[in-house]
Amino acid sequence: MSQNNLEIWGYKTYRPFRIYWILKEYGLNYKSYKIGSRTGETQTKKYLSMNAKGKIPILKHNNNIITESAAAVNYITYNFKKPKDFFIPITPYDKAKVDEWITFSLMELDCLVIYTLRRHEKPENLGLSNLYGEAPNAVKTSREHFIRMINACEKNIPKSGWLFGKCPSVADIIFVSCLIHCENFNIKISSKKVVNYINRVKKRKQFIEAYKDCFN
Repeated sequence: MSQNNLEIWGYKTYRPFRIYWILKEYGLNYKSYKIGSRTGETQTKKYLSMNAKGKIPILKHNNNIITESAAAVNYITYNFKKPKDFFIPITPYDKAKVDEWITFSLMELDCLVIYTLRRHEKPENLGLSNLYGEAPNAVKTSREHFIRMINACEKNIPKSGWLFGKCPSVADIIFVSCLIHCENFNIKISSKKVVNYINRVKKRKQFIEAYKDCFN
């Protein structure tokens, strides 16, 4: 499939970042439309015709539009030639384990922790409680849930390399995007294994380039 006409709509949050990262891993050229949440840019007639949810990100490839970040990341892996140093699962078990990491990250970390903190933390803590209301107990339990979930998955974090060996995978992209976003909310990760894993990931050239493109 052609590399031409790849577009990312959105930046400065960890969900578009996932798409920037996979595109860097695959060495694909793209055009970036750096529009933000709550700026009015996602509520225009043109944008809503592509994504009626009025949210970022969008991945657009020719006439194909994907409006969920994890689906967009997978779309790239389904349609373009795999790089030598990127893990794509082949066996049913490995496919299920990659899906397990993705689902875990999206549900237990993204939905139950990050989304709650983003909505109900105070503005000085990067939250939007001025818009959605303060919910101190929800904030407290979300932080506690994050710690429990990290403790639960710690044994499956390798001491070296990536989640599935020597190469990164879609699972790493989704998982790490949640971990680095939680750093913004000052959630301390006590596990040395997890901290070392994050630090390894941050040194990868494709990660660095994607982060620069997304957040600058």
